[in-house]
Amino acid sequence: MDIKKIDSSFQAALSSTKKADCDHQFKQIFDQKLDEINGTGNISLVDDKRNVMEQSEKILNLLDSYSGALADPTKSLKDIRPLVDSIEKEVGSIEFVNKNQMHDDKTLDKIVKDLAVTAKVAMYKFHRGDFI
Repeated sequence: MDIKKIDSSFQAALSSTKKADCDHQFKQIFDQKLDEINGTGNISLVDDKRNVMEQSEKILNLLDSYSGALADPTKSLKDIRPLVDSIEKEVGSIEFVNKNQMHDDKTLDKIVKDLAVTAKVAMYKFHRGDFI
């Protein structure tokens, strides 16, 4: 058995390991895949859900203001009309976002649909003239 051959093959293996360590390609690819698995790639999905929830809260606040405005005898329907328009705009926007970006979240989809139905019924009654 030739010891020099073993020693030279060991040295060759060490030099190739040093080259891989200097390139850091494996580490970069590994870190990238690890980030994808850990969810840093899902940040936009979380932000989209947060935006839908914030928009839902905004619609609920607008509906609350709408209810208060209807109960106020000093306000005319002309005074309430801008509020109705903003509710309709927000509902259309949240339905669009929910349809195009929130495909797999059944709970959020149900919340948005229930909220949209509630707001649309209120808007329908306003346009129909139930509050004249």
